[in-house]
Amino acid sequence: MSWLEIDYDEDFWLEVPLRWTIGAVEPWEEDDDSRTPQEWATETAELWWDEWDEDPGEGGIEVLADTLVACVERYPKMFPGFEVLLYLPAPDSIPLPVFVGDFQSTGQEEPELRRVTLADDEKAIEKPIVEDFTTEFLGTGLRVLRYSVEDEKNVVLSSLRYAWRNEEHGRDVVVITSSPAPAQILSALDDIDDLAHSIALRHNDYIAPETEDD
Repeated sequence: MSWLEIDYDEDFWLEVPLRWTIGAVEPWEEDDDSRTPQEWATETAELWWDEWDEDPGEGGIEVLADTLVACVERYPKMFPGFEVLLYLPAPDSIPLPVFVGDFQSTGQEEPELRRVTLADDEKAIEKPIVEDFTTEFLGTGLRVLRYSVEDEKNVVLSSLRYAWRNEEHGRDVVVITSSPAPAQILSALDDIDDLAHSIALRHNDYIAPETEDD
């Protein structure tokens, strides 16, 4: 059995607890944490503002906590079984959700990676920007930046997707994010690239290397 390892920078990435993402699809025994989304969000908002070392002002913590609760309620439903990370470069910024998941490989590699990244989306406003993307752990895959219009709201949506095929594990790994504010994606692009570079597939018998703190 394989599992995803994501080594994200805790200065601006926040992970939605797995019991509300992966655990919503299949049983997950992460820990004995029994906090409600509201309790988790409030404690996290307090810690995030403390780390930022600025005065949140009146209602600042509550606003962030309410935003995080909304994220927990909404985002795990969008891609069930995917891990959800929130890009939050400042406690008063709007979180950008990034979804990371893996599934059993099927079909031929190139057509399948193009399919899951929407590389050939005919509804795109302009031709999607398709690039090879190579990481140390997952090899060479695709990165696709694309712009489309939401039919119901007539809003331009900017989306960024990555996909790799890992032959060793027989799994495809996908990273997905989107925003109605294209500048939000572009300003976060380098940090999302770094996040993608950190993703690895591990076996259950994998032993992490010791660090200086161990």
